[in-house]
Amino acid sequence: MNNSKRHNILILKFPYSSTYGGGEKHTIRLVEKLDNYNFYLLSTCSVLISEFKKRDWNVNTAWAGTEPVTPTSLVLFFFTAPFVSLNLLRLLILYKRKHNIDTIYCLSLTEKILLTPWAKLMGIRIFWMEHLQIERWLLKSPLRIFYVLWSKFVTIITVVEAVQDQLTKIGIAKENTQVIYNSVNIKQFIQHPSEPEKVKNNYSILFVGRLAREKGIDDLLQAIKIVKLQIPHINLTIVGKGEQKEQLEKITEELQLSDTITFTGFQDDIVSSMQQCDALVLPSTRRETFGIVTAEALASMKPVIATTTGGLSEVVGKHGWLVEPSKPTQIADALLEIYHDYPAALEKTRRGRLHVLELFREERMLKEYDNIFA
Repeated sequence: MNNSKRHNILILKFPYSSTYGGGEKHTIRLVEKLDNYNFYLLSTCSVLISEFKKRDWNVNTAWAGTEPVTPTSLVLFFFTAPFVSLNLLRLLILYKRKHNIDTIYCLSLTEKILLTPWAKLMGIRIFWMEHLQIERWLLKSPLRIFYVLWSKFVTIITVVEAVQDQLTKIGIAKENTQVIYNSVNIKQFIQHPSEPEKVKNNYSILFVGRLAREKGIDDLLQAIKIVKLQIPHINLTIVGKGEQKEQLEKITEELQLSDTITFTGFQDDIVSSMQQCDALVLPSTRRETFGIVTAEALASMKPVIATTTGGLSEVVGKHGWLVEPSKPTQIADALLEIYHDYPAALEKTRRGRLHVLELFREERMLKEYDNIFA
């Protein structure tokens, strides 16, 4: 790590809603591993606030209105923006005086729009993180003009080139963006290939993620129904929680798959589930920028089926099975192909593990963040 100067970084996040997802895990990992920096969190994100408090890290809450990413919250934003801006400016001045903050790391749209010009005037370095694809929340927003304008003063970090390309298309200079891939803990997700003979008798499929509509889990259920006609001993484990749980359980009953599908709820540690499965499916229909679980599966030498949405094509590439979003029959075909020639699937996945080792090692990610922060 660079020891020339110990930077004091203020993390800001005022999300529309709080969930424990890839972005939150990524932020926690940076603070845990980049020990040459002093991190402070100012946020309304209940997930990050809770995780910071558990670890006895410096954290404070602050009022910042509602993140303007829906039509309703956008209207509210225009009414509250002057007050939110002054409140954030006041807090930034306090943090600069008390903790000598020299860098801000912005995770939500509110502070990117309202605080960036003030931070620039105060001589503070500014980083924006974009974990998600650029969609209607920005493309159709009147705030887009300010986003593009203020981007001249910042470095925007993205986790895949696909998002970097989106930013370039809306007028942001490429030199103001940098791609730093998410990472996989290789020591945790060790190679654990399934035995082909085991697969023949008990074909175990895994899904890990939020139980949300954009994850396409209903498509996966339909695919399992199709495959079960040929492979009666197939089973699916769904790890995660979310607002769609009851609906998915209802679909499971309607498809007569209750003896085939298991809902485990949220698991903080998915290593055991990953080791026990024979293939992982991520059937997202939108908003899947990186899909860290696909890289974790490849590291574990588990065949991966993913859709072409977001950056999944970039992460999985030729090392897995890519299907179109909302196409259960394509998921089913991929599941059958893997089953009928599992040794070939393992060989494909072996090359996928090498791909992960090359691009998604934690040491590489941390070094790139250290370089950019320092």
